[in-house]
Amino acid sequence: MRGLRRLTVGLTFAIAGFAAAAHPQGSEGDAAAGPRPNVVYILADDVGWGDLSCHGGSVPTPAIDQLFDAGIELTACMSWCVCSPTRAMLLTGRHPIRVSTGPRVGGELPADETTIAEVFRDAGYRTGIFGKWHNGDEPDTPAYRAAFAEAWKNFPRKKPRFGLGVNAHGFDEAWVYYGGGGDFFTRRNLRDIGPVTWWHNRELRPDDTGYTEDLIVDRACEFIRASDGKPFFCYVPFHLVHEPLQAKEEDMAAVDPAITDPTKRAYAAMLHAMDKNVARLLATLNETGLRDDTIVVFTSDNGATPRGNNHPLRGGKHSLYDGGVRAATVIHWPAGGLQGPEWNGLCSSLDMLPTLASLAGVPVPGDLKLDGKDVSTSLRSGGATPVESMYWVWHGTDAIRTQRWKLHRTATRVDLYDMDTDPAESTNVAAAHTDVVADLTARMDAWATSLAVALTHKPPRLDGEAAPAGDVLEITVTVTPESKPGDLLVVPFATFEGDIFATDLLAVDVTTMPGSLVSGFFISPLEYVRDTVHPAFRKGDGIDQFGREQAAGPAIRGGPGTWEHRIAGLSSLAPNIQLGLAAAFRGGKPGTFTIRIDNVSIRHLDGSTSPIWTDASHTQARPIRDTAAFTDVKVRTVSPHAPRSR
Repeated sequence: MRGLRRLTVGLTFAIAGFAAAAHPQGSEGDAAAGPRPNVVYILADDVGWGDLSCHGGSVPTPAIDQLFDAGIELTACMSWCVCSPTRAMLLTGRHPIRVSTGPRVGGELPADETTIAEVFRDAGYRTGIFGKWHNGDEPDTPAYRAAFAEAWKNFPRKKPRFGLGVNAHGFDEAWVYYGGGGDFFTRRNLRDIGPVTWWHNRELRPDDTGYTEDLIVDRACEFIRASDGKPFFCYVPFHLVHEPLQAKEEDMAAVDPAITDPTKRAYAAMLHAMDKNVARLLATLNETGLRDDTIVVFTSDNGATPRGNNHPLRGGKHSLYDGGVRAATVIHWPAGGLQGPEWNGLCSSLDMLPTLASLAGVPVPGDLKLDGKDVSTSLRSGGATPVESMYWVWHGTDAIRTQRWKLHRTATRVDLYDMDTDPAESTNVAAAHTDVVADLTARMDAWATSLAVALTHKPPRLDGEAAPAGDVLEITVTVTPESKPGDLLVVPFATFEGDIFATDLLAVDVTTMPGSLVSGFFISPLEYVRDTVHPAFRKGDGIDQFGREQAAGPAIRGGPGTWEHRIAGLSSLAPNIQLGLAAAFRGGKPGTFTIRIDNVSIRHLDGSTSPIWTDASHTQARPIRDTAAFTDVKVRTVSPHAPRSR
């Protein structure tokens, strides 16, 4: 996989290699006996496997290339397919669904989770973070409340959502922004209309000027220079090369003139800026004489977007193929003997906490229940990995990766790939290896059970009986003869505001009235896709306890007039803080739908429920205009025994 990546090693690394030979450390015990090494953990954002020139990328990344050439490349190091879960994996050594930060972005890392910063701080390390947090929201301070109110003064109903703040998770020094995708020059989120989110610890600093990456690395270098002989853990989660595509003029000027497309030029300039800032961090370690005694890790949070390059891997960000979840990763520690060329064992961001702690001789609390494994011995020896598998969940798919095999599972099929011979995941060999499919399926089920994940593409384990009581919601829709099977009408009727986790289930009681069209409708959460509201339950998602795909519009079991209790998993939407609910109606068959709904709720892992619609006070409907396909839409509250509306 390394392809065209062998480059001439610079003098810096040649000297580092000589130092390592003169002062080798052959085991974790050696690290504990002598001075403990520093750690600099660089996490790039949305950098694909093929973006780096050491992997054949067209944009030169010489500083990163030299790091890969000098260190041990982890050729099978896995991440998540989006950023927040990968960050949580590093921070806790625990599966992101277990710590309420996956499978999608967002979520507040719980206060009771022990982080890698806390582990190192308890061992006497100074701890610092410089860059993108995205594992929780801004802390509640008067300055941020005022900034939020000013930024959203034309939207008085919009309320801030506060988090613990990064310092609550073991970091002594923090220069961070919260969320993701902020402007590189203003550090505003949400299309440059939200408040500035740039903080020094709990101090909001809206007036700081400069390019975000420069500010991040300036502060990280200051932190390194202030070490004064005390070991440090320095976490540098870059913003580059995440959108928006914004680069400084000097970085644009460094791009090959042959690249003329404006988008490609901006992306190339951002890769150049990232490499330049990695070089600054390494230069600071050299200037301070700390390079030999510092463990440096470079990796990415997920694969590249379509703007970037994941070649030769299949897929990218938002995909469970290796292009989305295999991270270009290197670890280098000259004095500790961690020098090239590569290690091919399976590992992931989950394994960084126990591995780095072991290398540094830092004790991990015995009661900490980690999913990650200590791979330090295998790194040193080049031996087999102790990691048996990595498991992912993403929309209507879950997947498992072992050293050799990768299995993807949807509601209707399984695909198996031999990663030894087919790293591009191009040939499905499931039919030829049914024993492997059976084994990996059992492992997947064990993972899912241990996480209690409510998969949207598998029937939930729970059931229940319909119990309509009091008033119920009635929705009527007339489907015209002009409608087509592809037509879809979405009728929002309620909103739930509260935390939604990957372990949650959606429950609803529903029936059709006599004379109604009997199939072709479903109840679904809503999500935004390119600024348009769509049902989140789609083909392959929203499988109820009877094994039925909701988007297919299954008929009520028992026929019209019979109430049915439906349950479906919500993992595809988690973590989330707001959930819109709608009834969706398909065209293609003229007639009138008359459906009734009650007891819409979220069922949580601990057995508790959160109501979404139980009475008229929960209705949040708006008038819907007639179209060529759908007319006479009515939403009203009725007695469960009332005659249907006309």
